[in-house]
Amino acid sequence: MVVSRNRICALAALVAVVALLGAAVASQAAETKTERTNGRLVSADASAKTIVVKEKGKEQTYGVTPEGTVLTRTTVTMNGKAAPFTELKPGMIVIVYWKPDAADASKRYARKIDVPKIPKEFQEDVDAAERADSASE
Repeated sequence: MVVSRNRICALAALVAVVALLGAAVASQAAETKTERTNGRLVSADASAKTIVVKEKGKEQTYGVTPEGTVLTRTTVTMNGKAAPFTELKPGMIVIVYWKPDAADASKRYARKIDVPKIPKEFQEDVDAAERADSASE
């Protein structure tokens, strides 16, 4: 059976496309999902590139990149608007969006830190819930 050169090229191109699609699906499946944590900010240290957040009575440290491009730094927002890392103050309620560190899965890397605006009437409820958590420890 004689196979034309065009058919061989077309078959080779098809095999290459299938291989690329398989690699893309595999790499996407291997990428970790972003997690979310809510808590009160204990500390933010730009020089150490860390933040510490207290959630349910336990402190958790997150690695951060306080400076860089939009794609590489840890994004900070306050009341829905972009804010500099230096605006983070202990005691703030924060939502941290994080992923496990690629080099060490036991470490966490914060991709985004959001400081929501909490109306005064709800702030008392938040404070009371935290006092109750602390008392139950």
